Amino acid sequence: MSSSGSQTFIVPKCTGKAFRLDRGRSFRVVECEGKQVASLMFFNARNHKEQFMAEFSGGLNFAHPERVGSHYRVSRLYSKVPYENVMLTVTENDLGDHFLGTHCTRTMMEVLGEPGHRSCSDNFTDALAEFGIELADVYSPSVLNAFANVKIDPKGEGEVRIAPPRSSKGDFMEFRAEMDVLVAVSACPDDLTAMNDHACKALEIQILD
Repeated sequence: MSSSGSQTFIVPKCTGKAFRLDRGRSFRVVECEGKQVASLMFFNARNHKEQFMAEFSGGLNFAHPERVGSHYRVSRLYSKVPYENVMLTVTENDLGDHFLGTHCTRTMMEVLGEPGHRSCSDNFTDALAEFGIELADVYSPSVLNAFANVKIDPKGEGEVRIAPPRSSKGDFMEFRAEMDVLVAVSACPDDLTAMNDHACKALEIQILD
C-alpha cells in the first residue's frame, strides 16, 4: 500500500495486513469496537534484515520509563543488533497498555487445546507474503501487542497473567516513523483466552498526513 496521502482502512478480525510508511509520517491503530489486541511487527522498508526487537526496545526504554500506575509506556522502538536504530516513536498512547512479547502461534493454539486454530503467525504469513518476506526471515517472534493487558507476576514463579483489554471503541496508539518502515499488523485471532476478551474484532488503521 502506498503511503502518500491520508488513508484509513480496516483490518478485518482474525486477519493481517502490511503497509509501507515513509519516514516522518505517522499512523494510528484504532479500536473499532474495543478490547481487541493489535500485534505489530516493523521492518526497515529498505533493508528487511533490520527489524524491530521487542525485548531490546523494552530494555532501552526501561531506563527512563513513563508510568501510569503499573502500566509502562514505551516511547521508542529500536531495531535489533547490530543496527540499534530508533525505528518509530510512540507519539500518543493515552491508555498506556501494551505488551512486548510473543504473538500467538500454531503451537500455542495446540497447547490451548485447539489445533489448527488460526493464530497471529498465520496473519503475519499472509500479510508479509505481499512483500516477499517469510516468517523464517523474521529475527524474533516477539512483537508489540497494542492494547494487551498482560502482566508478569513479580512474585512467586513469575506467572504471566492475561486479563481482558481495558481499551474501548475509539482508543488508539499513534506511531511516527523515524525511517522508512514496513508495518505488519495482526488483528489477533485468540478467542481462547482473555487476550481479546474471548471475542475477536476488527481494527482500523489511519495513515496520517
